[in-house]
Amino acid sequence: MSLSSTMWTSVSGLLSHGKKMNTIGNNIANINTLGYKGQRMDFSDFVYQDTNSLAGPTQNGFGVQVGAIMGNFKQGAFESSDTSTDLAINGNGFFQVQQVGSDQAYYTRAGNFRFNPDGYLNDPSGLTLQGWRIDNTGGVMQAAGGNPLDMDESKKSTSAIKGSGVPTDIKLDTWSIFPQQTTKMDFRVNLPKEGADNAKNTTNPFAALFNTWDGTQPPVTASTPPIAKTSYAEQTTLAIYDEAGVKHNVSVYFDKVSSEDYAGGTGGDEVWEYVVTMDPAEDKRQFVDATGALKNVNETKAGGMLLSGTMTFNSSGALINQSAYTWGGSQTPEANPGSFTALPDPAGGLLDKQVINLDPTDMSNWQPAMISESGYPMIVPNFAGILDAQTSGTAAGAKYNTEINFGVRASNLAMPWKNNGSLNDLSVPSYVFNPAHRPGSPATGPEYVLLNPTYDSLLADKWNPATNQYVLGGTPNPAWALGAGGTNIFNAIQAAPGTNPITYKPVAPAPAGTNVSAADYQKMVELYGLDSITLSAGSISPSTAVPPVAAIPDVDVKIDLLTGAITNLDGTPLVGAVDGGILLTTGTHLDALSAAIQTKMDSASIKGRHLLSTATPSNANDLAEFTEPAILEANASTNLGGAFTSSPAQDGYGFGDLTSYYVDQDGILYGGYSNGQNLPLWQLTMYDFNNPQGLRREGGNLFTQTKDSGEAKTGPAGAGGLGDIHGYSLEQSNVDMSTEFVYMISTQRGYQSNSKLITTTDQMLETVINMKR
Repeated sequence: MSLSSTMWTSVSGLLSHGKKMNTIGNNIANINTLGYKGQRMDFSDFVYQDTNSLAGPTQNGFGVQVGAIMGNFKQGAFESSDTSTDLAINGNGFFQVQQVGSDQAYYTRAGNFRFNPDGYLNDPSGLTLQGWRIDNTGGVMQAAGGNPLDMDESKKSTSAIKGSGVPTDIKLDTWSIFPQQTTKMDFRVNLPKEGADNAKNTTNPFAALFNTWDGTQPPVTASTPPIAKTSYAEQTTLAIYDEAGVKHNVSVYFDKVSSEDYAGGTGGDEVWEYVVTMDPAEDKRQFVDATGALKNVNETKAGGMLLSGTMTFNSSGALINQSAYTWGGSQTPEANPGSFTALPDPAGGLLDKQVINLDPTDMSNWQPAMISESGYPMIVPNFAGILDAQTSGTAAGAKYNTEINFGVRASNLAMPWKNNGSLNDLSVPSYVFNPAHRPGSPATGPEYVLLNPTYDSLLADKWNPATNQYVLGGTPNPAWALGAGGTNIFNAIQAAPGTNPITYKPVAPAPAGTNVSAADYQKMVELYGLDSITLSAGSISPSTAVPPVAAIPDVDVKIDLLTGAITNLDGTPLVGAVDGGILLTTGTHLDALSAAIQTKMDSASIKGRHLLSTATPSNANDLAEFTEPAILEANASTNLGGAFTSSPAQDGYGFGDLTSYYVDQDGILYGGYSNGQNLPLWQLTMYDFNNPQGLRREGGNLFTQTKDSGEAKTGPAGAGGLGDIHGYSLEQSNVDMSTEFVYMISTQRGYQSNSKLITTTDQMLETVINMKR
């Protein structure tokens, strides 16, 4: 080996250390470059020559070379910014940018992006950031049967990608947004455990609010609301938007159904009824009436009524089920042609309009609501008066479908409701609860008592539920009280099988202070067709006649219940008798009256006209509730102690102009609009590589993919090992200055050492040359 080869070995050291010093210099030069990733040069020995030694064959080295330049891809520190589109990646991954119209992709960690005049989100070199567009058109689809995907956990989508399609150039082309009609309404309420039952209805307690509502009285003033404030327990209002972006109010009224008003009410569950309504004056729905004429719904009592139903809570106050009835239910022109009438298109179209012809005031036409694909009941608030958009069952009506969510939904779309009965199917004959009833004690009467509607309509005597009394001619009479203990003039007795189930007869003797006049008895017995009763001879004594008279001769007499006159059986005057004013109090008078009533009750022509008899009340099990309810645990309505609370929400909005934008940690680009809406517009697409060391540096903070880097892995921020996004932040260079200075010193010493080796070798060569002198 010659000395000159030693010089070339040192030259390789000088060259390599010079290159390393350039790498260090490049790092230091980019110490403030956004997203810059530092490099480290590693050396490797160069080449070896075989030679001999006393120990045998060996090798002798001839220098050094650059082995590799390794990139440092650890995360740099963040610096704050006042620009919403300054973005930093916290974790792994890269942004992708492209020239508009080009397929050449570049990757970067520098997130200093700005919108250009054309709306593209660009980096400083004019390359456009890539992402998925997010659809904001909304809309509700009706269920086609089966189970919703989001109900079946095995099929539930877990994708974090909110956008759709392939990643493309992010461009703000929605500087203004057009209105979106409301398609979803959420009502998370707490209905207080102590709530009252304000709307009473003895024939259908589950539709008391429905029957109280009167949409023919638009709320022109506070004194003429469609429903009186005293008729409901709680109420909440939500502003929604129609297809033109016009704001309207939807009000929901709630009222407790007393456990005394339906069979099974003592089982621990609690039922609340509700109605979803709009201002009747804004209700533009129409229908074809019985005469074939087109009529506005707001000309009827049902004007503004959109949905009627119930919510059932368990004893812990948790929502467990819901019923929902809408006008026309799920009827369609195809399946129920008799419920629709074809009318010519008023706009001159070629196709007739299918208009519903069901009377909206008839509860038989309020049936279980149509269900959305998400499992919620739907309503059609038609503010525009579209002729064939009155119900969900028509194609036009489906465009206005709006979900109602109280925190429970159907998980079985093939058979969402337990039954298809109408709201009217819950009705029973008028009845009241008997508070005196005790199980196993027939003398206390039945649990529920039927109120004969004929009695009410003929005599104008009304049952007062507050006092459990009949009001006779406008004056309450305690003697007619039901369940009033010792002052009750009725004693319920259970008849033998096959006879009238329950009959009533006056108690004998009547307690003091509860004498019943002949006029009151007349009201009671004329219901059974009686106008007089017969008393046996000698039954009237001076103590029971007013004014006192001598004992009536020992003959049978007749008392006229209409006048109170006492006569012979043939109606001729009794000698010495006094007309009118007789008080029937004790003994044979009452027994005779009871016998007369019982005789009439046993008559085939009078059966069913009892003033009071056993009743079969409404049954909560008959409600058309969900067959398989799915409860939204955290967002379900409740029935807990405390005050009424309401957290309504909806998804509609009016026209708005873009006023701001920002990016959240999931890489979602939101636009803020003058109408108060923040809409997701784009989702940034993130990329990562199995071997980022293999990326090619292109300058301008850009990398390109190579065979060594492998194919880019794509995904949204925060998923699949990709970092999340920090807005108003920029990632700094990850170069550590102290480390670079240490590298600089060691590299300098290496360079000096190699240069010293050259000068030393030169001196050795000079010594060789001087040997011949």
